[in-house]
Amino acid sequence: MEVEGEATEVPAQEDEKPSTLLTVCPFILGNEFCERLAFYGLSTNLVVYLNRQMGMDTLDAASQVNLWAGTCYMTPLIGAYLADGVIGRYKTIVLFSCAYCIGMFCLALSAAVPELHPAPDKYPNFMQNAVLFGSLYLIALGTGGIKPNVSAFGAEQFDENNERDVKEKKSFFNWFYFVINCGSLIASLLIVWIQETISWSIGFAIPAAAMLLAVVSFVSGRKRYTHMKPKESPLSRFTGVLMDAWRNKRTRRRLRGGETTTPLIPHNISYAWIEDAAAERGGKYSEAQVEEVRLVVRMFPIFVTTIFYWIIYQQMGSVFVEQGELMDRTLVGDFVIPAASLSSFDTISIIILVPLFDRVIYPMLKRLGFRPTLLQRIGWGNFIAVLSMLAAAGVEVWRLHLADEKQFIDGSASRSGEIVNMSVFWQAPQYLLVGMSEVLGSIGQMEFFYDQAPDSMRSLCMAMQLLSTALGGYLSSAILFAVQWATQKHPWIPRNLNKGRLDLYFLFLAGLMMVNVILFMFVAMGYEYKKVPHRRRSGAARDAEDEEPEEPVTATRHFERTQPIAAPGFYAQPSYARSITMMADSPLIPARFR
Repeated sequence: MEVEGEATEVPAQEDEKPSTLLTVCPFILGNEFCERLAFYGLSTNLVVYLNRQMGMDTLDAASQVNLWAGTCYMTPLIGAYLADGVIGRYKTIVLFSCAYCIGMFCLALSAAVPELHPAPDKYPNFMQNAVLFGSLYLIALGTGGIKPNVSAFGAEQFDENNERDVKEKKSFFNWFYFVINCGSLIASLLIVWIQETISWSIGFAIPAAAMLLAVVSFVSGRKRYTHMKPKESPLSRFTGVLMDAWRNKRTRRRLRGGETTTPLIPHNISYAWIEDAAAERGGKYSEAQVEEVRLVVRMFPIFVTTIFYWIIYQQMGSVFVEQGELMDRTLVGDFVIPAASLSSFDTISIIILVPLFDRVIYPMLKRLGFRPTLLQRIGWGNFIAVLSMLAAAGVEVWRLHLADEKQFIDGSASRSGEIVNMSVFWQAPQYLLVGMSEVLGSIGQMEFFYDQAPDSMRSLCMAMQLLSTALGGYLSSAILFAVQWATQKHPWIPRNLNKGRLDLYFLFLAGLMMVNVILFMFVAMGYEYKKVPHRRRSGAARDAEDEEPEEPVTATRHFERTQPIAAPGFYAQPSYARSITMMADSPLIPARFR
């Protein structure tokens, strides 16, 4: 294993090696806990801050949150590229964490200094907007260096030639997901309450302090870490193959008038045009590398149809919260819970349903002779997302009915309207349905892109799912602006939601998602799974299992003309770094905890 930085002393006997989980991983786990606490301490209640404190209209606040959330899932592509092929994973995490920390403290400062946020019922000026959005997008950039690299960096610390490390690596992932859950729950319940009840400046200062602790925790373990040298990023290889194929095809057509030689890849095999990047066709890449890229490109139709799911998902952190703001949030006596805390229902449903599906429902279906495929699980997740929008529309219909009858809580007038005498816990079903859709759809997407990719391209395919999440956030914002433009005379989402038609907006999203479900069905029916055993990886990328390592599939090509979609694949020697994430073979981790 290539190591950069300080050399680590190799013990004479394996038994003398200290536990990696106990001596190295606490620094990484502490970093992840504090970072997730900081991130969700900001993002969970951001739409309320923009609406109440920064003077934004209801629709503008929701749109800005969706744009920011989309950027938080776009920047990991930058962080992964730098970690894989430029400066290495450790330096990337430290560099981006510092930017993250600066952004958090700038945001806390903007909430504390009166000149940096507008007076009540006023719109922010240029300087106030500059500080606000500069801070937010610096945070978005910072999370891009942490999100794709921390779990992979942690996995790299384990030596798979050491029996104890093999066993401890799975424990590391369990603890990794556990601290993410803890950070998310504490943020959505405690920090959100502090922001709305005590002070926004204190509510943002706590996540800022947590992010500072994250940096300190991670850097404190620098002398104990194993540092892998950066290699070529799979993203560079992927784009290189596509560009070479496109350039060679154009050159050959121009010189030969469209004449082609005998194809390397039969033309009844999908995306056979990528063969033009192969050395046998005048390109720069081996046949194995070309085939790896082709196997990734064939997943693009599935990728496109997953984008619409994330449009629905984004409503949970924006419009759902604004809807809950105008409902009765009294829990006991005079204790009022923040509307954003209802997202804990999504978290709780995931924590309960993931082991329930994994240990009970799927094994029961298997015994009954029905084994749902990954695409079937994604399809059902998409359909449940439709149901969540219908549930939200039903809640809004009744809420607007009570608003028309003037059933308000006395003295509850706010910037967005008067609070209706209807318990906010009526929102619980829509949050629970989103959580169920994540267990099926989000996890199904992750496993699909992870399983159907060549080993050396797995990280790139995981990047595809992060990209679909980012595009979902951007499209969600675009839909809000389109709705605003199309309903100018009778706005669906005005500043005062009691005078709008938020129910029609939810029904519109349900209809849009239903169309996507139908489109997804057609795409999924035309997809054939790649039936190739994945080669067991050496080093930190290899999962601990009881059986002996599998031999890698040979580089012998074989295509079946009767199967135009899926061609048997193979794996070349690994020459890529691992970007985006590092997971076990069954990555049971939903979107909220990534």
